[in-house]
Amino acid sequence: MNPRMKKRLFEGAVLLGAFLYSIPLYLIAVNALKSNEQIQQRPLAFPDFSVGIDNLVRAFHAMDILKAYAVTFGIAALSLSYVIVFSSMAAYAIARIRHWFFRTIYWFYVSLIMMPIQAAFIPLIFVLKKFHLYNNLFGISAVYVGVLSSFSIFMFVGFIRGISIELEEAAKIEGCSMLRLFVQIIFPLLKPISATLFIFHFVHIWDDLLLPLVLLTSNQYPTVTLSLYKFFSDLGQTDLSLLFGGFILVLAPVIVMFLFLQKYFVSGLQAGALKG
Repeated sequence: MNPRMKKRLFEGAVLLGAFLYSIPLYLIAVNALKSNEQIQQRPLAFPDFSVGIDNLVRAFHAMDILKAYAVTFGIAALSLSYVIVFSSMAAYAIARIRHWFFRTIYWFYVSLIMMPIQAAFIPLIFVLKKFHLYNNLFGISAVYVGVLSSFSIFMFVGFIRGISIELEEAAKIEGCSMLRLFVQIIFPLLKPISATLFIFHFVHIWDDLLLPLVLLTSNQYPTVTLSLYKFFSDLGQTDLSLLFGGFILVLAPVIVMFLFLQKYFVSGLQAGALKG
């Protein structure tokens, strides 16, 4: 097979994948502008715009979306600030200190990536209640830190190992301490991978339903997924128009954030690929 044919096949596969992934977005976009009856009768049809944005307005009030945004953004800010800072510091120690203890710690973190959080729910709830962190924003943020740190350390270690060590040795000769070396030299170099991890983890926290459903049992802390979840009726009679309007409100901040941070996301992936 000649290279031109391979290129055509690859482009066709990419277009097919893009088409398949765009189907759910299309369904959300068109059905958010229909009534419940129109959705049930013609879910794939283009809307006639007779409903307008009424579904979004009703979902906005029913979900108390501003409070849900504030709670979810607060959890993400608390979690990701600790994950990015402390995971990068731990990864720097693992990548640069040649000792069996740090190698053991590294493989311990790597093994935690494969551990499902569901397996730890019972002891986790017990510990959170013991320290009065159950049904608490700080408690669920701490859990996210534990869940996301393993993958972050794994990614940071691979990136730091690709940074030239001569740069650090020159700084040490000039009398730079380890902490100052990390803060002023190493951490700024981690900007691409930090931005990539930020986007990955933010989307994970924003879309997660399981942990808020288990750890936030009070209506005092409604996340966007919990607010959307209450639209599902126990009798299977969900108002689909309200549900699709809620989908738009949940997706909008993530799409806007990704559009603004897209260049950092792409540069982080490229840097990770080049550094192996």
